[in-house]
Amino acid sequence: MPDESSVKLQANSINVTGDMVEGDKITTNITNVYESVRPQPVDEATLAAALAHLEALPLDSPPPPAPLPTDSRMPYARNPMFVGREDDLRQLAVTLKAGDTAAIGQIAAATGLGGIGKTQLAVEFAHRYGPYFAGGVFWIGMASAESVPAEIAQCGGLGGLDLRPDFAALKLDEQVALVLAAWQSALPRLLIFDNCEDPALLAQWRPPSGGSRVLITSRRAEWEPALNVRALSLDILTRAESLALLRQFRPDAAEADLDAIAAELGDLPLALHLAGSYLAHYRRVVTPSSFLAELRGPKLLEHPALIGKGAEYSPTSHEHHVARTFALSYERLNPDNATDALARRALARAACLAPGELIPRALLALTLELGDEKESTLQAEDALLRLTNVGLLEVEDDGALRLHRLLARFAQVMGVEASDLDAVEQVTVSEASRINEAGYPAPLLTWQPHLRYVAEQAEERNSEQAGAFFNNLGYHLRMVGDYVGAQTAIERALHIWERSSDPNHLLIAAAINNLGSILRTLGNYTEALVAHQRALHIVETTLGPHDPKVAIAVNNIGRVLQDLGEHTKARDAYERALHIDEVAFGLDHPNVAIRVNNLGRALHDLGEHAKAKVAFERALRILEHTLGPNHPKVAVVVNNLGRVLQDLGDYAQACTVFERALRIDEAAFGPNHPEVATDVNNLGHALKDLGDHAGACAAYKRALTIFERVFGSEHPYTRTVRRNLEALKESAAPNGKPSG
Repeated sequence: MPDESSVKLQANSINVTGDMVEGDKITTNITNVYESVRPQPVDEATLAAALAHLEALPLDSPPPPAPLPTDSRMPYARNPMFVGREDDLRQLAVTLKAGDTAAIGQIAAATGLGGIGKTQLAVEFAHRYGPYFAGGVFWIGMASAESVPAEIAQCGGLGGLDLRPDFAALKLDEQVALVLAAWQSALPRLLIFDNCEDPALLAQWRPPSGGSRVLITSRRAEWEPALNVRALSLDILTRAESLALLRQFRPDAAEADLDAIAAELGDLPLALHLAGSYLAHYRRVVTPSSFLAELRGPKLLEHPALIGKGAEYSPTSHEHHVARTFALSYERLNPDNATDALARRALARAACLAPGELIPRALLALTLELGDEKESTLQAEDALLRLTNVGLLEVEDDGALRLHRLLARFAQVMGVEASDLDAVEQVTVSEASRINEAGYPAPLLTWQPHLRYVAEQAEERNSEQAGAFFNNLGYHLRMVGDYVGAQTAIERALHIWERSSDPNHLLIAAAINNLGSILRTLGNYTEALVAHQRALHIVETTLGPHDPKVAIAVNNIGRVLQDLGEHTKARDAYERALHIDEVAFGLDHPNVAIRVNNLGRALHDLGEHAKAKVAFERALRILEHTLGPNHPKVAVVVNNLGRVLQDLGDYAQACTVFERALRIDEAAFGPNHPEVATDVNNLGHALKDLGDHAGACAAYKRALTIFERVFGSEHPYTRTVRRNLEALKESAAPNGKPSG
């Protein structure tokens, strides 16, 4: 029952060495297909003209589509319904003009996620930028290693390079050698390796020299550094792009319906294309609103639209089936392989978290329940890397992960067991408690959507953890300044526990205590006092009068009494709480420091400034020693010490102290938190006393802006700062005009 205290390289050659490794590692058993191939010569004039043409390739904006060089092999026409991706096209252009290999993966939506539009982007790039590669554009499907030689050979005959009149009569290996010789020439060419998932295939078939540029499409998120691949991360479509795509199919649809459809499908290009095709095909009998209602049903991935009904044409000959597209990745995870089996478990547990939200890597790793030994940490990391490299999880630059909402539904269908839900619940609630108790809210901010989602799911399935989830969520929301949200969460926890527990259960006392603290912060002092008194009754009845939990309740009653102006009663409450904790914890415990700090506040309000200063200095020594000099609780005491120094007339030192509190709280909470506003308001007081009216005015205005945003215009804190500002403006400046 927590209590309160106040206030990625360039290179054109690759030598692959190493041992055979199972999985995705490059192996030594790779035929050096270029070893006996001599580069095809190019006359100087032709080369100079080709290089000049490449140099004209624009980087600022994508050029319009244009005919490809006549030697090209390009099996796909441009898709006239392609939308957006201008930044991605530009990034590819920058990379390929510089001579790198660019790999199109996708990190922001789902790393390597099928259906994100990798092939579509490569086709669009080829038709816009391919004309600048005078040697031609060559499309090679790399999904099957056995078919690659035939794919390459097709680039050398009619409809491609047309290298020899008798080319079609040559043996396959002779055809391949001729094409590879051409690719190694200095003439700029664009090679597109589509669906290149195996690093060994890239190492085997990428020209080690010459003027060819290689563009890869792949589900892999990460590539070994030796390959010098510059990975471009494809995101889902922006909502505007999704709407533009859907509107091409149904221009009559309401914007709100299309927006909601895009949201349900997570802005995934394949799903949007299939949905749009379905809506267009059945436009006489299916309305967008009825389609939306169907998507919101429990079997989203089984909807006829998402299995290709109504979609008769694929611009890239890809599967018209969202779940089967995902299954291509999932089936690469061999359940008989320990790492792959663990990856499957990790995917199931990711599906128990908030879909589409960033997942802290450490959180997902903890749900695997492997322990904290180094070997266990490495096992978890191997599993997460497998998921990103088969395109089932996306990874951000900072290592955080994301599971696309449709992939989450797929993973749930593939099998989320009760043990997965239990593990996710246990880890989430225990880690949330640990972070809350540490007193720093920032580490939990990225967890917040998952804490809320898991809490709601736990309540829905009547989990015993549901109340603890909402209690921790409320405590966290209060720390970050979302007091209304915190009140709602705590009230849900209280309702859950009251429904399932004895009315004098300590869990109920904890929730009531936290609710009272929120009510007090919101200015509802009478209701707050009733809540804390109820909490005190429960803990005294259950644990006796000298338990530390009693000290918490008594301390919080003292805080409300102080807000109500009953300073003597507040002092008595703080002294009782202090005595309990000194006996329970000793003289130098953080809890003792909190009691001493609050006692100092009561003494200060009673005008006993010297005693208050001694109390604050003792509390400060304890907290700096136990929590470190930059903990938010230290800022609370520093702030209170500054107020006493100000009342004792040491305005310069008070300014220094308030500035320290402000630095600590801005680092812990950000610039727009109520704790920061308190610091700034107090600093304004000290600046006013030093005669710095302009500085004081700026401080009061900043504090007022924060309090009005968080609490509204009529909260006691807001009114107090407004009065401070008004009084300052009414005071005469040296020139006789109002200051500020």
